[in-house]
Amino acid sequence: ENQQEVFLGHSVSQSRNVSESTAQKIDTEVRRLIEEAYTEARRIITEQHDEFVILAEGLLEYETLSGEEIKALIKGVKPTRDSGEDGPSRGSAVPSAGKKDTPKGEEPEGGLEPQAH
Repeated sequence: ENQQEVFLGHSVSQSRNVSESTAQKIDTEVRRLIEEAYTEARRIITEQHDEFVILAEGLLEYETLSGEEIKALIKGVKPTRDSGEDGPSRGSAVPSAGKKDTPKGEEPEGGLEPQAH
């Protein structure tokens, strides 16, 4: 009984509609495509390393960048922001869900207390 895995992770014990020879050809081609893509990705990352570092540093400083700002950064030009600030805002873009302080004796608006009708 053949216990090897066939293409796309399907077990040999499952029924298949291709011959052993065809399954091996598919496995070989899939493996070749993956290895080729991996090699190409490593080459691009290696060749473009400096640009990746510039982009990462820009994102750390500005948090968000447009396509034009990315192109400018890679050319060595820092983005100019309309707000006049050179760095990211110090506030969070996520609203706070914390409890607001209300003066003693006052009910907060929209409280969960039942209302008499």
